Amino acid sequence: MSIDFDSLLEGVNKKDMRAWEDLYAGYYAVLCSYVNNILRDRDQAQDIVQDVLVAVWKSSKQFGDMKELTSYLYRSCYNNALIYKRNVQIRKGIEQKIILEAEVEFSDEIFAITVRDELLRQLYCYIKELPDGAREIMELSVLGLSGPEIAEKLGITIHTVKTQKNRSFKYLREKLKDSVLLFLI
Repeated sequence: MSIDFDSLLEGVNKKDMRAWEDLYAGYYAVLCSYVNNILRDRDQAQDIVQDVLVAVWKSSKQFGDMKELTSYLYRSCYNNALIYKRNVQIRKGIEQKIILEAEVEFSDEIFAITVRDELLRQLYCYIKELPDGAREIMELSVLGLSGPEIAEKLGITIHTVKTQKNRSFKYLREKLKDSVLLFLI
């Protein structure tokens, strides 16, 4: 049985069901083999060819001759196969990145930041336990104010600031000694 290509082309352009069945019968297996050679995945090749044929059926594109139709089908299958391969590679790259990020252990830098942040958190907790005057002096000191600036701001002598700071440092060192040792272990 020979195929009348002019009738087939006319039927394809008019979306004639019989012509599409003939087109499908004549091209499906060959296109699947073509795409499978690119992907090495028979099931995905069949899906791609099916998608291309359905897209042509749904489009309003008209073909001038069988060469144009054939070229269009092969080019579409080729492009869709490459898009599929690219998407698979992108997906694999993302999956590998996620796996690597999940497996990353704390680096020394991250560990140091964690220790610093935890010590600061504890320091602020212990500063809150100080008596009001000493707490105010230490909070201003942490903010970067100098002894004379603190004395002026609070309306006290520099001697009082120094005395309170020394007592506070002793108290805080005692409270934090176990924390520091814990992080050094």
